[in-house]
Amino acid sequence: MKSFPFPAEPSEKQNVIEGAIGRWLVVILPVVLIGHLLGAFAIVAALMSANFNILNWVE
Repeated sequence: MKSFPFPAEPSEKQNVIEGAIGRWLVVILPVVLIGHLLGAFAIVAALMSANFNILNWVE
């Protein structure tokens, strides 16, 4: 019976990589998405205050 060349438990390096991916998904990704939404709203508000007719673009 052959044994597998890799350990059954994840290595410390794998744990660090998984922790970094989890941190990216839980913390950084929502912050980036909210920042982009707020930026888009700021651009729309600036264009509306400059009397661009944005509502006709949507129709």
